[in-house]
Amino acid sequence: MDVTKMEISKLAGYTYNCNCKNTHSVDVKKIVINKNAIDETVSYINGQTSKTVMIICDDTTYKLAGQQFEKLLPSSQIYIIHERNHVHIAPNESYVGEVLIKIPKNVDFFLAVGSGVINDITRQVSYMMDKPYVVFGTAPSMDGYASSTSSLIINNVKESIQGQCPIGIFADSQMLQEAPYDMITAGFGDVIGKYNAIREWQFGRDYKNEHYCEQIVEVVMKAVKKCESSASLLKKRDPQAVINIMEGLILAGMTMGMYQNTRPASGAEHHIVHYWDVDCIKRGVEHPLHGNSVGVGTIIICHLYDLVKDKLPVPVMELDGKEISDTLAKAGCKISPVDLQISRDLLKRSIVNGHTMSSKFTILTYLANEKPEVLEIAAEQICDLYYEKER
Repeated sequence: MDVTKMEISKLAGYTYNCNCKNTHSVDVKKIVINKNAIDETVSYINGQTSKTVMIICDDTTYKLAGQQFEKLLPSSQIYIIHERNHVHIAPNESYVGEVLIKIPKNVDFFLAVGSGVINDITRQVSYMMDKPYVVFGTAPSMDGYASSTSSLIINNVKESIQGQCPIGIFADSQMLQEAPYDMITAGFGDVIGKYNAIREWQFGRDYKNEHYCEQIVEVVMKAVKKCESSASLLKKRDPQAVINIMEGLILAGMTMGMYQNTRPASGAEHHIVHYWDVDCIKRGVEHPLHGNSVGVGTIIICHLYDLVKDKLPVPVMELDGKEISDTLAKAGCKISPVDLQISRDLLKRSIVNGHTMSSKFTILTYLANEKPEVLEIAAEQICDLYYEKER
């Protein structure tokens, strides 16, 4: 069966031998996005266990769905993670430790009710307790739903920490449609960023002879184009446009699991965003939602490629940064680092030093190692596009 033509629900639990000579598996066993998702979540969990289910949520997601699950799963216990001193919950060692300390030993199964932070915390706690979990997604905001790793803040540094995939991903389509709009644009920005992720992978293939999988790339690109085509409908909260984003985000996470690497879904655009995040964390400043930053980061890396493409060792995939910027703007996304309150100094440092955020080969890696003076000049030129020149 051709995976590029399979519906997302059919891909769940699928294993196949690929033309790239690898065997790819999807660890997520069940995917449901519809108006009956709460009932289907309960039915699925009841089919998996008759013992204690621990529901993890925050104050907002408790009201959205957690309290319904509490009533529908009689054997469940619930743990609500609260904000501290009006500061948003963060996926850090403190909150992971808090949940581990507070939950009882007899938990047999976990249900995460929320999006990025709640999913990351539940993934780690369930992994450490060696128990399965499912996630009920409340917003189409990030591509980590189907991931086996979590981006956790450890000692004020963002790290990718091994965890486990949820065995099920569920989402109520109406709830997704009514999510805060900045979370919807975050999801859209994260999906659009895959354009550059694929370009980086091709650069690695052609210059470093990296292994490359055409089928996985086709799955990713199909999801991206589907989202892109509905950009203008997003502001109207068109139901199908929102579902397209959620499916694109889940597919991106699934492809990372299938390839056992983040190659299909992140490149230099993520590296500069991680640099911003770490800088904000160190300063005790709240950073923008990840996907909103990724959209802006994608435009910035497009500028970088345009400035240096004649200095690269191999031809690279053409990406029209103006077109990507227009698509993001059409969907109501931020398109400038200024809009994200990223300073000129931080933008420049993230371009020059972003390669330190990962061992993955990207244009930032190449330029930092082979042509640092070119990277320095290009970083200044990109900063000049957004900020007045410093005198």
